[in-house]
Amino acid sequence: ALHNTSMDWLNILGVKAHELEAACERVKQALLGALYDPRGQWLLAGEGHTELALTGLLDGRIESIVIDRIRIDEDGTHWLVDYKTSSHEGGDLEQFIRQEQDRYRGQLSKYKCLYSQFAGVEPRTALYFPLLGEFTEVTET
Repeated sequence: ALHNTSMDWLNILGVKAHELEAACERVKQALLGALYDPRGQWLLAGEGHTELALTGLLDGRIESIVIDRIRIDEDGTHWLVDYKTSSHEGGDLEQFIRQEQDRYRGQLSKYKCLYSQFAGVEPRTALYFPLLGEFTEVTET
């Protein structure tokens, strides 16, 4: 049933028919990765919000965002986490992670600003790669 539901969902999102099987397998692997990874369990099980939609003023413009996961840790720190289903074949994993940090730093900075306005706290930001079992904080440069 999960497989059929996933295929229906992916079809609605516009995944082409010949790509549905591979996309469904990728979703399955990402879910299993998060469920079996201690950091994935930490993200899913704790206090926070999932798919939080916010709209606010940023640099004089109205911006709307959706934050994948907000995890409030045991110390009260708010983590804004963006899930990435990227996979990495061979090569330097650390370099790949650094490139992804650079690629998404601006997006996470926007999330951080809008969330700060909403929650009144200074959050930390991170990327989580369930297919790789990697969690990495993204800081300002």
